[in-house]
Amino acid sequence: MPFIVYIFTLTAFALGLAEFVPIGLTDVMAQSLGVNVEQAGGAVTLYALGATVAAPVLTALTAGWSRKRAMLMTVLVFCAGSLLAALASSLAMLLIARFIAGMGHGLFLALASSTAARLVGPKKAGSAVAVVFGGFTIAMAIGVPISTYLGGMSYWRPVLGAIAVFGALGLLGLLLGMKEPAKAQGQVGDESVGQALKAILHPALLAAALVTVLGYAGSFTAYTYIAPLLAEVTQVSVATVGVFMLIYGVLAAIGNVLGGKLTDRLGVDRASAIMVGGIAVSALGMWCFAQSVVAMGILVASLGMFTFGAVPALQARLIGVAQQHAPHAHGVAAGLNIAGFNSGIALGSWLGGVTFSTVGVAYMGVTGAVISVLGLVLLFVQMAKSRGVGYRAAVGVSQ
Repeated sequence: MPFIVYIFTLTAFALGLAEFVPIGLTDVMAQSLGVNVEQAGGAVTLYALGATVAAPVLTALTAGWSRKRAMLMTVLVFCAGSLLAALASSLAMLLIARFIAGMGHGLFLALASSTAARLVGPKKAGSAVAVVFGGFTIAMAIGVPISTYLGGMSYWRPVLGAIAVFGALGLLGLLLGMKEPAKAQGQVGDESVGQALKAILHPALLAAALVTVLGYAGSFTAYTYIAPLLAEVTQVSVATVGVFMLIYGVLAAIGNVLGGKLTDRLGVDRASAIMVGGIAVSALGMWCFAQSVVAMGILVASLGMFTFGAVPALQARLIGVAQQHAPHAHGVAAGLNIAGFNSGIALGSWLGGVTFSTVGVAYMGVTGAVISVLGLVLLFVQMAKSRGVGYRAAVGVSQ
């Protein structure tokens, strides 16, 4: 595996921290800034919205750029936004900074996954992409729980500052170690940009991406405010909340591996249905058994497993749809799935905030389960119209 792919992994680690650390810090950030928890939860929403906008749109608009130039600019934007967030003196400043950082997030992941695949060639493309996203799961399993613990002691600003430092290390690695893939030289022009922009609005791709949006919205409706749910309803300590985040992260990493194997075995449609259905059941269980520490440990673990187990299935499914309907815009298809993931997080965190302020934190799971079931129903409707696309074929496209 080329060394630069591991630089992508380091940067993805920083992105994983940036996306998920604030989930465990909503309480302390709210207290520090003098706002309520729902308002502090906007830091999660705005970051995800930034990634949603950037992933497909900026991927298309930068199609004529060299990959190195585009990735350097992307990570620079992420670092600037992350540093500004750490220094934010008001909620408005924090939200603006998080949106800027999120824009760097969305474009980087779309570029890094396609570039890594191109660098190693078709036979190892899947492994290269897995290594890149391995940084994300490492952040979930190790970085987020540690950061949540440190931030829970009211030191949230240094934690966000450290995210900018990790991003800067990735930027330095890209600057010194990345060379342009041969295939990227002169490969794209105005025509490919036009094709990519058209693909963003293709009905079949948007419908497939909507399944991702609803599935993840259900998951993150339940998960975004997990810290106040555990503290107020389950009644665990701040330190114990970090343990729950660790459990979630470890099972997320395991789920990502299991999801890929299940997709190989069952195909994209059935694997996607199992994972989205698992999200719905886990979220509903968090409403039914919120007062039990043991049950919540199991449910938080299962939510992490199903949420990240859905990544390979939904990604393969969307790229397979692109192969049928927009074969010249695979990068945008990958970007659409990242956009779907992040818009699901944004929608979920917003719905979580609405639920929090209207009926209370205990009902997060109900709202999350309903949204995930809507995604499952949409998936079943699409499955009824078509037999779907084989996972192996879809993976081949992304190479």
